[in-house]
Amino acid sequence: MTVRRLAPDDSQLGVEAIRLLKAPDGYPVPSTAYLSDFLSRPENVFIVAIDGSVPVGYIVAYLLDRIDRNQQMMFFYEIGVAESHRRRGIGKRMIGELKAICREADVMKMWVPTGHSNVAATRLYAGTGAAPLPSGDEVTYAYPRESFINVDE
Repeated sequence: MTVRRLAPDDSQLGVEAIRLLKAPDGYPVPSTAYLSDFLSRPENVFIVAIDGSVPVGYIVAYLLDRIDRNQQMMFFYEIGVAESHRRRGIGKRMIGELKAICREADVMKMWVPTGHSNVAATRLYAGTGAAPLPSGDEVTYAYPRESFINVDE
């Protein structure tokens, strides 16, 4: 099992990871050109776990600049592991790779959103050193694309 951050030259592997792990849930598969461009930006992090030559897990995360200090934060956006490979430590290994990227970049903190009902995710995050925020009052709002049209609202 190999776990590594993808570079622009790995765009075909990234497309295959998305095709196998996200597309079955209805997500579109990007072109290799698009993914190469995505991977060329240092703030975009795409980590893939590979079993032999087959992608079996991924993490998508984003380095974000802060306005109040010269130090970045990591927004751990998404993780997925093939059902056939779950409960084998792959998620932990990928998070370990993401944490190594954070150490190397001197990231001040990393956060990941999830719900209390996502028991597998909460166990994974707690098992890799994350702690829930103490307020427990977090709410996620999403702005649909249609709301961008009438910005006066």
